[in-house]
Amino acid sequence: MSERIVDVDLASHAYEVRIGRGALGGVGSAARLLLGQRSSRVLIVRDTGVPERFEQMLVEDLSREGFETHVCEITPSESIKNMETIRDLLVEAVRFGMTRVDAVLALGGGVVGDIAGYVAASYQRGVPVIQCPSTLLSMVDASVGGKTGVNLSVNGDLYKNMVGAFHQPTLVVADTELLDSLDDRQRRCGLAECVKHAMICKSVPDEDEVHCALLDWMVTHLDSIASFDPDTIDQLVARNVGLKASVVMGDERESPDAKSGGRMLLNFGHTFGHAIETLEGISASGDPADAPLHHGEAVALGMCCACSASVALGMCAESVADRLREMLGAVGLPTRVAGLPGTGSLIERMGHDKKAAGGSLRVILPTGSGKCSIVSDADESGLLVGIDSIRAFAP
Repeated sequence: MSERIVDVDLASHAYEVRIGRGALGGVGSAARLLLGQRSSRVLIVRDTGVPERFEQMLVEDLSREGFETHVCEITPSESIKNMETIRDLLVEAVRFGMTRVDAVLALGGGVVGDIAGYVAASYQRGVPVIQCPSTLLSMVDASVGGKTGVNLSVNGDLYKNMVGAFHQPTLVVADTELLDSLDDRQRRCGLAECVKHAMICKSVPDEDEVHCALLDWMVTHLDSIASFDPDTIDQLVARNVGLKASVVMGDERESPDAKSGGRMLLNFGHTFGHAIETLEGISASGDPADAPLHHGEAVALGMCCACSASVALGMCAESVADRLREMLGAVGLPTRVAGLPGTGSLIERMGHDKKAAGGSLRVILPTGSGKCSIVSDADESGLLVGIDSIRAFAP
């Protein structure tokens, strides 16, 4: 096993992201070293989509280091990402006898990572959390940076990630062997966040040559990325985690005054995407049986909206939008979708996004190749063009 390690070095907390096939095999010894001898329990929150052999591997590895484990299973969906699930897991933690020196371990995708992270942030005002992401999306994005949380349902509308906390992990272990267990749709969805990082790579304050070259590197390697060549995917994860870590180190808590936009840049495509992600009956394939949209599909469509809006507002060239659509198409992600409701209602849903501040809707729009900026109170005419650009049929 050849591991790649990315350091996340924050003022108050530093941790490693370990990347590579078979990386889960070192979790037990790493946990003992990081948590110390007083720690004796690990509450494992497992995504039911993760094969049981990986759970068993973790349990046995932790047991060899003297940890008692208790496994709670979650079948991830946006509908169970709520306070009731958090309460149930907190009750399990109490029954398990967890103390403040014990840890929560998330084994799963972004939903499980967000839930387990919030449980860790909340239990006895904060216990360590180890993130073991099982999807590409969670490896390159959700597991790194300490954002945790759940959705709220209000008057029939689902408000994504409206409740949560910043709670940095103690360790992140991205075992890329776990990606072999995913279906094609799940793997493609993770590539949306990689494309997002590529689209902002030259706006990241840390002008690291590798980070700035992410867009060009991905374009050059699109064929091997799309075919999920193992070595290319390991490189892809490491490059994306490196960029995400750089952003987080410059702006841990998404300050509205962060230099060059900070963590807000990571929301490129998300304000548009969140407005359509939870709509009933909408699918990338057009088949209601495939509804709702997966997060990565919604983000892909949201990035297309943002690019078209930017072109309409005169902020970037059409070639930027064309390049985005070509990349998404090459990796099997949607650029259009059928069945969307009226554009006005989608604009209203965008206003529900937690990134709105003081009644001002903030969107991240591209300004060039690999460059984006935050725009407050963007001209609604541009947003309308953006949304209508992803309709599979003329509005």
